Amino acid sequence: MNRSCLGSFLAFVGLLHALLTGPVAGASYRLDGNIAPSHYNLTIGVLRDAAEPTLFDGEVAITLQLVGSEPVTVITLHSDGLTISECWLLDGATGAQVEAIASNRLTYDAPTQQVNVPLTQALQAGRNYTLGFKYVGRIRTDLVGLFSASYVEQDSNATKWMAVTQMQRINARLVLPCFDEPAMKAKFQLQIERPSGYQAIANTRLLETTAVDQGRFVDHFQETPVMSTYLLAFMIAGYTARGNVSEFAVLTRPEFYNYTEYSYHVGQQVLPAYEKLFQSPYQQLGNDVLQYASSPRFPHNGMENWGLIIYSDEVLIQEPGYTDDWSDKEFAARIIAHETSHMWFGDSVTFSWWSYFWLNEAFARYYEYFMAHQLYPEYHLDEQFVVRQMQLIFGTDARNSTQPLTSPESEIQTPAQIASKFSGITYAKGACIVRMWRNAMGADNFDTAIRSYLKQYHLENTVPRNLFYYLFENWPTTPYVDLVNLFADYTEQVGYPMLMVNVSSEHFIQVEQKRFLLNPADGSDETLRYTVPITYATNLAPNFYNLTPYVYMDKIVDVVRLYFPEPIDWIVLNLRQSNYQRVLYDPTLMGGLQVALSASNHSDIPVENRAQIIDDLFNFARVGYLDYAEVFEFLEYLGGEVDFVPWYAVYENLNLVAKRLKPDQLANFRAYLADITGAAFEKLGLGWSAKDTPLDVAHRNKLVTWLCRYQVNNCREKINVMFVTEQEKPSPDYRETFYCAAASDYNSLMMIWSLYFLETRPSEKQMLWLATSCTRNYETYYYKMVLEWSVSVENKKAGIARLYEQNPDLVQPIFEMITQNITELALE
Repeated sequence: MNRSCLGSFLAFVGLLHALLTGPVAGASYRLDGNIAPSHYNLTIGVLRDAAEPTLFDGEVAITLQLVGSEPVTVITLHSDGLTISECWLLDGATGAQVEAIASNRLTYDAPTQQVNVPLTQALQAGRNYTLGFKYVGRIRTDLVGLFSASYVEQDSNATKWMAVTQMQRINARLVLPCFDEPAMKAKFQLQIERPSGYQAIANTRLLETTAVDQGRFVDHFQETPVMSTYLLAFMIAGYTARGNVSEFAVLTRPEFYNYTEYSYHVGQQVLPAYEKLFQSPYQQLGNDVLQYASSPRFPHNGMENWGLIIYSDEVLIQEPGYTDDWSDKEFAARIIAHETSHMWFGDSVTFSWWSYFWLNEAFARYYEYFMAHQLYPEYHLDEQFVVRQMQLIFGTDARNSTQPLTSPESEIQTPAQIASKFSGITYAKGACIVRMWRNAMGADNFDTAIRSYLKQYHLENTVPRNLFYYLFENWPTTPYVDLVNLFADYTEQVGYPMLMVNVSSEHFIQVEQKRFLLNPADGSDETLRYTVPITYATNLAPNFYNLTPYVYMDKIVDVVRLYFPEPIDWIVLNLRQSNYQRVLYDPTLMGGLQVALSASNHSDIPVENRAQIIDDLFNFARVGYLDYAEVFEFLEYLGGEVDFVPWYAVYENLNLVAKRLKPDQLANFRAYLADITGAAFEKLGLGWSAKDTPLDVAHRNKLVTWLCRYQVNNCREKINVMFVTEQEKPSPDYRETFYCAAASDYNSLMMIWSLYFLETRPSEKQMLWLATSCTRNYETYYYKMVLEWSVSVENKKAGIARLYEQNPDLVQPIFEMITQNITELALE
């Protein structure tokens, strides 16, 4: 392609991208609010024509009212991909027809996904109307709107069809013409017509089933509470229920019934726990029933449809010996806690527009960890939160590509802009800020504020100031803080502060702040400042559990000085990493911390703060505030560290460092790993035990992965002996790590390869494929397993990536081998 053609092509690509993702000039993506729907009477029919199984038909009658006194002669609402055949307007009081609107008079606007219904006479204020449509839509395959899924029944080997909905974000318009904005709440009366052999499940309780034709039935459901369109949900399948479908039940395909006992038990615990916390019984929210249903195809772990939470199979199904280990159960407990919290945060009380989406998800992610911790403390999810959420999102929020929790409504209009709010910032940062507020104001004050907020705005929509009002009302008067700035700094601003802590004299510690950035040259605003809660503990006052700030550093204040009447040996700021900030200590204070962490029981400095110090050190070295040599010297304290949470921070940060190692540095790195992992290796070993705690299992997985990857302590050789001699299969959580290490030996590789061929469970088969790709017999693996056998391109890519990752000393010969016949990799 010559230069001029290339320039034209790039210009075209830029224009196409702008058209697809940016707002179309003159287009109004928001409905103008002059019409308010209050009720939808919806009937959906499926599988009516065997020749067209992907079509569904619908009929909807929408009760609506004029808002304000301005005359309305065109009703605008959303419709996407639907073929409307009939349209009419009735008098809401009498049912008399006001007018019939021919379908060819309807006009559509594709960019805004809106349909305009022209009227011959204006709507009158104070009257109810019913706007009706008959239409046809398509059952999709792309996991939005109404889509199909299937599974192979174990006993009969028959393929079973099912239909599932996913209306969030703005996909209700794919299923019915509607006012598809979160603030346009209404009640829904749903009927599903389907053939025999299926059953329908929906948001609410099934009232009755009536026969309409030979072999066809209609399931009639109770009216929903007032709710947003994105919460409408139904499924059509042949499912079995554990529990009472009129109260609480878990619904899955029949062969999974015996695998749902744990998820059912979690639901039985989570629901009353939220009712007690929020002092608001679930059924009093307006829905009699709560159902958890699983789907073999689903775009998310779960979706919080009111009364019908749909999950991926992996959440609700715990198959003994395969998906019922510690990590599987923790995953299930977290996701169930998350989605169930939405019955209050999101379903009952809903954000008014997508720019405030965090009002749903920040709380759900917070309770995902802390409600699950309350019910299952053995997972220590309160401690894990700092490494799996806060330290994870710090990387995103330190770049120019980040975004604030609250965006101006004017900037969130198009479908692509709405999609942008479904980000880690909304979920993880939002949860971090919720946790910071709760710890700063105190748990009792926070819980009181949340209860008042949920009660006040039940069945309504909110903006952040509605929440802030109740936080204001319940915030302690001391220490003083400008709450307007505190709330705005972490919801309307991007980023977060780093605190620079220095010894200024024998009795004073000086604290300054600046914004932490991974790359100050990327266009980020370095001048941003924050209202900073300051908490600390010292060797003289080692209280790490009082999270009330000692003082708030105002954003316009340059320096805060902390006075100590007696000299201190060490100080830790940001207790339990409660506040959304990093901390950089001067060399004197850093030296004191290293001594403290090396002392007995790490001087009682909690695991969250040990993980915080580790993560901060790596990131300060990454951007040049420290030298990596200083970091690795400090981390020699790890020789006595056995707890998982600090080690989690080490493993995550070592990933970046290890990728930069040159071949001649690997020997020294191997020796360093052997030194710092001594205590952890002595505690955990290479084997598994019924006495293992959840964190023992999680830690051993990561520890053994690192030791075997860098061939520390003869890790691979020892595991290979265990693999050959052990009769017991490793626990599901440890199986991939164990087989991965064993695959380094040729004979063991062949044994794992045979297990791969004999395995029928897709997830177990995938695990075994990835385990084989850890081998050091890279030529055998590549030529015999990747190229000769019928393996998908995706599996080839995953296998080669793992081959590189697990053999850092063999990267060059592996690269040379692959490049000799790289075109063959693209063949299925």
